[in-house]
Amino acid sequence: MIVGIDLGTTNSLVGVYQDGQVKLIPNAFGEYLTPSVVALDDNDEIIVGKIAKERLVTHPDKTVSQFKRFMGTKHELTIGNRAYKAEELSSFIIRKLVDDAETYLGEKVEEVIVSVPAYFNDAQRYATKLAGKFAGVQIDRIINEPSAAALAKRSMVNQEDQSFIVVDFGGGTLDISVVELFDNIVEIVSIAGDNRLGGEDFTAAIAEEFLASNQLTKDTISREFYSKILVQAEKTKLELNDKEEVKMTVLDQEQEYTLDLSYQRFYELCQPLLARVKAVLDRALMDARYSYVSSDNFVLVGGTSKLRLVQDFLSYCINQMVQVSDDPDRMIARGCALLAGIKERQGEIRDLLLSDICPFTLGIEIVGDRFSPIIERNSTLPASRIEQYYTAELGQSQVKIKVYQGEMMKASQNLFLGELEVPVPVNTRVNESFTVRFTYDLNGILDVEVKIDSTQEVFSHVILQDSVTLTEKEIKAKQAELTRYKINAQETEVYRFLIEKANRVYSMLLGRRRDELMAETRRFEEEVSQASVYHLPKLYQSFSNYLDFLERGL
Repeated sequence: MIVGIDLGTTNSLVGVYQDGQVKLIPNAFGEYLTPSVVALDDNDEIIVGKIAKERLVTHPDKTVSQFKRFMGTKHELTIGNRAYKAEELSSFIIRKLVDDAETYLGEKVEEVIVSVPAYFNDAQRYATKLAGKFAGVQIDRIINEPSAAALAKRSMVNQEDQSFIVVDFGGGTLDISVVELFDNIVEIVSIAGDNRLGGEDFTAAIAEEFLASNQLTKDTISREFYSKILVQAEKTKLELNDKEEVKMTVLDQEQEYTLDLSYQRFYELCQPLLARVKAVLDRALMDARYSYVSSDNFVLVGGTSKLRLVQDFLSYCINQMVQVSDDPDRMIARGCALLAGIKERQGEIRDLLLSDICPFTLGIEIVGDRFSPIIERNSTLPASRIEQYYTAELGQSQVKIKVYQGEMMKASQNLFLGELEVPVPVNTRVNESFTVRFTYDLNGILDVEVKIDSTQEVFSHVILQDSVTLTEKEIKAKQAELTRYKINAQETEVYRFLIEKANRVYSMLLGRRRDELMAETRRFEEEVSQASVYHLPKLYQSFSNYLDFLERGL
């Protein structure tokens, strides 16, 4: 069984292609979105998803989120007394989704197709595949998120010849693609993106305004207080979709802090972020040679695309009304599930072809810190290109091939991916010549091959940064280590979530309402301990409604 996973910064989803259709798989809460949050509980066991998200406020030192931004780097995140890399944390998310899928389908999942931002580099893509290995599943195929969305859109339209502009705006990344559909082919024409721009940045902008208006700084307040601010900032951001002004209130240490934020002020605060959105949109349209676009061409994907602010700004950019038409949270997962069906050669979709591209230019550094492109951005994948070079000096005994990704003239201003040192024959009469071949596959993994012309010797190397390069022995050891940690069992998830939510709401209340919540929580725990399995759903729903009522009053 192959399933598709949208491994998101904020939320993740899993789906399967079965009986001629895409089926998204619900978690224990009957929901498709599983928060990409990992925490340690009081027994030092791993908690993943909705339960973990509740502990962001009450246990910020034992909870992490938004770790996708650190994929493929040496950066470690601390949970309690443990330190993890992003791919290790992501493996817990994958394991949870696979467990949910196996419970729902009654079959073992052997392989997973995972989506990544189009602008993920080699190290980030390799780290994503490592996360799958750590989780005990195979990831043979990685798909760019906007490509997955385009595939999903293709399955939803009857007209075969169409063009779309896919705006994939998630919690931590932005990708914009121009896509053309014809016959059974989904062709990605151009891609542009920003790996450091997402919905969390808009939330952070509100949080910064809140701190400034209350004469506070992030450095002088507790992590728990700042976590409360972020929760309320997220709530305020969403409320501004329907309101012209929202009052944001945060309680801490028996003191109330407030911010009156208008939609107009929110728009002003986000101008630097929106300028980055415009730059990505312009690049995608320019590369596709689109001088005119219609609002009908836009496909908005990802939770951030649901913001009125984003839709208003895109409407301003093209001078037409742009709105969400399909469910943006689920489009990428649907595309991943479709690709799983294509890989399994299922039914009528087995002949559907996705033509993907390389979203950035890949090249090497030459004399004078100059960047020499080998594979240009928007080249169709898989791509293989050759360029010829010469040694810089007579008598040179080796060359160092430094590989970069980017669009700047100076190599040092682009993203360094890795290097390969190659011996060359010492020649004092003429400069030795050699060719460099770049091969970039559908998973976005780059192979560099250097061939010395005079000797025909060939040297090859898969470019990966040291931060993610592991031997098979190291991978198996890490997999064994991570699988020792228990992940929250599905049968107890709802109960544990409600207790964690009660703790979070309690931390945000004051006075008499705190005492009332404590009494209600104790009563709930006692009733659950005595109830039969048939009565549990009713108890859960009643207590959940009570917590929702309290939260609406915050």
